[in-house]
Amino acid sequence: MHKFIKFSFNATINYFKAMQFGLILLALLTMIDFILFLLSVKLPPFIQVVFDFIYNVQSLIYKPDLSIIPVDFTLAVAAIEMLIIAGLIVYILNFIIEFEQIYDRVHKDGERRFETKFNKNLAKNAQKIENKTNNFVMLYDVEIEKVNDGYSLDDKTVDVDAKIVEYRLMFKNLMVRDFQVKYQQTQRGNLLFFNKFEDCNNVFEKIYEFTIQSKNILKENKLRFRLKTAFCIADENSDKTNYLPKLNKLLNIAVPNKMMALGDFTSKYQSLKLHPYAVTAMGVYNLNDETIDVYTISR
Repeated sequence: MHKFIKFSFNATINYFKAMQFGLILLALLTMIDFILFLLSVKLPPFIQVVFDFIYNVQSLIYKPDLSIIPVDFTLAVAAIEMLIIAGLIVYILNFIIEFEQIYDRVHKDGERRFETKFNKNLAKNAQKIENKTNNFVMLYDVEIEKVNDGYSLDDKTVDVDAKIVEYRLMFKNLMVRDFQVKYQQTQRGNLLFFNKFEDCNNVFEKIYEFTIQSKNILKENKLRFRLKTAFCIADENSDKTNYLPKLNKLLNIAVPNKMMALGDFTSKYQSLKLHPYAVTAMGVYNLNDETIDVYTISR
């Protein structure tokens, strides 16, 4: 309906503009014919018939009768009348444009109210879903690299890639043993699915303990350890295309020694009676055609 109304406005404006241009052009040509008539210059019959028609119409409306000057000003009067009508069309165009602007303001206000109402309902529905869902998912990955501190290191004694695989498996086994989680491997990292949201504080604690222990052990081999984790509300049956790209984004911008989380997870976490870990807003990031709110969770 909105498109049809806008089309009607544009069509009406273009119609009156075309009429205005046509009247001005016809008035100028009529004045030229009047001047040629005074000079006794005749136009070709197929052209003259147009101005004869204008003359006859104007004669029916008004034909000046000046006995003092023996000149027929009928065509000149017709040209002047056409210019006056063309001038009056300006007021009609201004009225239509102003009316269109009023319509645009009313339409935008209606859209804004609809969008506000829609977003509120969407937020309420999302909150209901979050409250009903007691599951959450964690994407994690392990990074291990050699520390260049000036000392020589025998590359044959330490296989960094093997260490990464080893510690990924160690962390997975720890989570499976303590929380009975389900595991899935992805191209970017490793997914763990938790069934009890109330376990999140214990999960955070295990992450910190595992990180500290791993750092201390690998430090002896002059290796730097980093565990990257990202959380959101989802379960094993959720469509991964809805949340996995967002978790991948969190791992890419992960802050050392801090867990990353989406807004749905932190909102539910802060609703718990006990939430001893600090939630800090990191910012809003672009992801394809949408934006995501990113938070960090730390002691």
